[in-house]
Amino acid sequence: MSGAERRKGAAGELEVAAIFRAAGFDCDRVPNSGGLRLKGDLYGALPAHVEVKRQEVARPWLWFEQARSEAPAGVLPLVAMRRSRSAWLAMLELEQLVRLLAIESGVREHALEFGHNAGVVLGDLVDLISPPR
Repeated sequence: MSGAERRKGAAGELEVAAIFRAAGFDCDRVPNSGGLRLKGDLYGALPAHVEVKRQEVARPWLWFEQARSEAPAGVLPLVAMRRSRSAWLAMLELEQLVRLLAIESGVREHALEFGHNAGVVLGDLVDLISPPR
């Protein structure tokens, strides 16, 4: 891998980490990505094992298998990917996406029902985000 490819990959990892941080997650890029015992491209308080791919040619099945095989038990495997001049995309198992959408729908429903007290029920809903063990 050339120095330019490493810099492009590191820049992509920093971009994805910034997206997670903007949403309130405490995370950062794994230093020396791939060279440490830490698996994945990001670390911190994330509810997913994230692999970041900043490449022009997509290899989604290979990338997802990497994320799935390196994710600890019970942690959602996720691939964040983009090519030049494109938006970031996320790849995860459809069943997990459906669970997350159902949770979001439940949160909206509870927010409407409970108004400002919706935070009381969020603790229970957060437990649903974790994939089955």
